[in-house]
Amino acid sequence: MAVVDGHAGDPRAVELRNAADALDAALGAPASLDPALARWRAAMGAVRDWLAAYVLAGLPLPKPSLQDWAADDGVRLGAGLGPFAVEAVCPSLLLPDPRNAAAPAIAVGPLPPKNVSARVDAGVVAGGGSLDVLPDGTRGVLGLDLGVVEVAALASLRQVDGRSSAAAVFSAGFSPGLQLGFGFQLSRVGGVIGANRGVDPQALAAPLRDGSAGEVLFPLDLGNGARNALAALETILPPRAGVSVAGPTLRLSWLEIAGQGFCSFDLAVLMELPGPQRVVVVGVARAGIPPVLKLRVDVAGVIDLVQSTVAVDASLIDSGLLGVFSVYGDLAFRQCWGPQAHTVLTAGGFYPGFRPEPAVIPPLRRLGYHLDVPVPGISLRAEGYLAVTSNSVQLGGRIEANVGMAGCRARGFLAVDSIVQFTPFHVHAEVSAGFEVRVLGVTFCGVRLDGTLDGPGPVTLRGRLTVETFLHDFHFDETFTFGSGGGGAVQVAPTRAAQVLRDEVRPQALRPAGGSDPDVVPAGLPVPPGMALISPRGGVCWQQRRVPLNIPIDRLDGAPLGGVQTVTVTAPRLTSTVADLFAPGSFIALAQAEALNRPAFEQLPAGVVCSGGEDLAGRANPQPTGHKVFKKVRTESLALLFEADVLALPGILAGMLTARDAAPSPATTAPIVEVQSESWIATHDEFVCDSATAAHQSARLHGGFAVAEPDFVEPVLLEGL
Repeated sequence: MAVVDGHAGDPRAVELRNAADALDAALGAPASLDPALARWRAAMGAVRDWLAAYVLAGLPLPKPSLQDWAADDGVRLGAGLGPFAVEAVCPSLLLPDPRNAAAPAIAVGPLPPKNVSARVDAGVVAGGGSLDVLPDGTRGVLGLDLGVVEVAALASLRQVDGRSSAAAVFSAGFSPGLQLGFGFQLSRVGGVIGANRGVDPQALAAPLRDGSAGEVLFPLDLGNGARNALAALETILPPRAGVSVAGPTLRLSWLEIAGQGFCSFDLAVLMELPGPQRVVVVGVARAGIPPVLKLRVDVAGVIDLVQSTVAVDASLIDSGLLGVFSVYGDLAFRQCWGPQAHTVLTAGGFYPGFRPEPAVIPPLRRLGYHLDVPVPGISLRAEGYLAVTSNSVQLGGRIEANVGMAGCRARGFLAVDSIVQFTPFHVHAEVSAGFEVRVLGVTFCGVRLDGTLDGPGPVTLRGRLTVETFLHDFHFDETFTFGSGGGGAVQVAPTRAAQVLRDEVRPQALRPAGGSDPDVVPAGLPVPPGMALISPRGGVCWQQRRVPLNIPIDRLDGAPLGGVQTVTVTAPRLTSTVADLFAPGSFIALAQAEALNRPAFEQLPAGVVCSGGEDLAGRANPQPTGHKVFKKVRTESLALLFEADVLALPGILAGMLTARDAAPSPATTAPIVEVQSESWIATHDEFVCDSATAAHQSARLHGGFAVAEPDFVEPVLLEGL
């Protein structure tokens, strides 16, 4: 204890040391613990001023008001100086009671502060802030009200790979705002800066849906959510060596009077440097006329120039209708113009069981509303979704109502789930509806209808009607079939599945694969019609969505093939296969149990990749030796100088400007973690397959059964269960 060491000759310091030694020895001899603990606390009370100076060393606090040093919840040290007030929170050092492990821990004294907060109330200027002390740095929040101007800031200073990592978000709001005409005004400006920080697009999802993403980037209205905003700041802008983030923020409002407007929009544009590698746009849109309508939509869009993707997520936050209904839901959009091109747009999610690979979309809430104000005996909820992908349209929803009183309750619902697949064309829809009356928890009467529609080739309608009574339930099942097959975009001969691929073997189905250089952008070259531009370092990929390759199938476009067929593709210098989403039930006649337990969509082989090399005659393909045209990629290599202090920001900006025309520096995009698809085994000959569908089909044709490879290698024993 450095402070006490400065008073080594003082009897109180000597007694404190002796009391500490006695307490340490008493922890091993519980019988003498109470006297040793009383002696320790008395010795601490004699040196309270010294201990306060030690605990608050380095903090600009006047002499604090002291409290009980042995409080279980820590020690709060407060001090005031005119309009200023400062408080430090010091957690207690807690030791387990050796006499009884279940007894409360023993508080023996305070530790250095983990949080320091300050308040100012000087009339014109009012506000405050807090600072958290972390094991590897600090983070804090500041908010001030200057009358016509409000300012707020969030800041974090951490360590990454031995280097300082800093992030700061600041915002200033003024009333009245800067008038732009037609009722629009600019009422808030700010910015985001980070050194050795990056933007985590995946981590934006959770803060976006609970509203904390808006609190982080537009922190003027923090209030009691400052601590949550600080935690979200660390999530959205995590430490990342060699990467920096910068961008402005602003608020536009329309018809705003006294801080309340018909609609407003907060906007932040963040860029990852050097590059830019990634551009992130975050917005918070508010609209409504309380209490009739209140809407808030938080939006985050990411343009990833390295991965060639665009991702947009949106969530309804704290929204309502007429003051009695809560409105909620999520939206998502994904587009990729790279090798695995795809487009996905969804409002409220997808058809149950559908996975939109290769797009990465977190679980989404259905779009819906429910009765928010408690009404005795009545509840109402409605939810729905609409999704459009490159090969399907999906639509569904559910509405449910309950009414009850005096031990009786009536419940009714209607649910629809449907999906339309374009190639091969297939329609599947499920409808459920029901109504029941329950008395004292027992069903008195009810009716339920479940129906399924599949088509074309042929169109099959299945229905199940259930009538419930308090005595017995009655079930009626019926299946109706219309047509004898066909009806799709292509009429399939029942004996040759490969014939449907004739129209797919065309130049328009080819695309370049591999060979891209992330540090070089070639100049645009004219591509003749019906041709594909292939990099000399890459190859050519052919892909289709009509038939899964290398999989035994017995149906196609909903029509039976009259037997089992397998379509394979061979090509010169074939190096690999590519996969796409297929619905196994459209190509394989599945039993009802199989349809329920097998995935509705699965990644199955859809094409092949051929690499460069020698031509068909075995001769080498020489490359042209003419001139090459390139477009230079400018990389703003940021010199990270935050090792000294945050005042080095001007030097960082100057370094960014001077290095803007420097030569490109390569950066690795190798993934840190790779996730592989689960392999399956057909047990008849331990045939390893890349998909569950391939394993089940092999087992069906050759005997045995299909099992996931990890379960086959290390089976789970159910003995004794």
